[in-house]
Amino acid sequence: MFQSLRSFFYMSSLDQKECEIYCRKKRIERYEKYGAIVTHVQLHALAHRMLLPLMKADFFLKGQHLHILWDDRKKTEKPVIYCPTHIGGADVEMSVVAVKSPCWITIGDPMELYKSLDGMLLQMNGYIALDVMEKEDRKAAKARMKALLEKKSSLLLFPEGTQNISPNAILGHLFAGAVELAILCGAEIVPLAIAREDKEYYVAIGENISYEGSTYEDRFALTDDLRDHMATLKWKLMEHFPKVRREDIPETAYEDLVHEVLDLNTEYSLTPEFILNARFLPKGSAEPKEVFAFREKLHPCLANAFLFDKRLRGW
Repeated sequence: MFQSLRSFFYMSSLDQKECEIYCRKKRIERYEKYGAIVTHVQLHALAHRMLLPLMKADFFLKGQHLHILWDDRKKTEKPVIYCPTHIGGADVEMSVVAVKSPCWITIGDPMELYKSLDGMLLQMNGYIALDVMEKEDRKAAKARMKALLEKKSSLLLFPEGTQNISPNAILGHLFAGAVELAILCGAEIVPLAIAREDKEYYVAIGENISYEGSTYEDRFALTDDLRDHMATLKWKLMEHFPKVRREDIPETAYEDLVHEVLDLNTEYSLTPEFILNARFLPKGSAEPKEVFAFREKLHPCLANAFLFDKRLRGW
């Protein structure tokens, strides 16, 4: 206990970057020395139940509202990995309240959370931190997730890995970690879709997905299947919103989206560059900017003028 207090006070004396390096180093050292350790699971479950009303009170004070449009999950004796879409804002908090059941939270790149009240509350609930760009840290975090699930506890994990700031994809590509853990630990996955309009959050909870009989080699194909489930939930959720005509979408819509996501997450110091580097891109995939990079080398003339039509900017 005293060692933990000394570590906390020392950590508090560091600036943000030094704190991130220190905490990551400590996580990796603990894993290398003691292996994957998950303790006080029942105590964290009790803390989770105590924190839920506090989170709801915080929503009320901030004028935020959670609307659960449907919940199709089934009761199970198996551990569950809850997989929500990542939309920015209070999507972590909204997911936790929507799920209700005790679950540890996976947080990629905690940054300021190390020294904040939110970070302390996360520790009470039970959470697993990692820096997504650091291979050894990811390895240690995955081992802890596996240890947690093997204790029949549940986990909330965003399989996209980072915020979705795509101008047209309703869901990013998924890391295979969630499906890998489900196969290895006999867990089920419950997908969630989240959408929001300003401070109104809408959640759809899908049916349990079982991987009984699946092998580790199936993980990539099954991850594609999970993405289909999550995207279908998101589409159904979007159908509850009024339709928007293309001509009514302002030219600044994408810039507004990025600003909104980052502005609602200023405490996490996210940047568009960091998000684009942290996301998962399957082998062989290409970004629109790469595909149409040839246009930068073109010399405008009548023969290729059509390629500069402003209506093609969304390519």
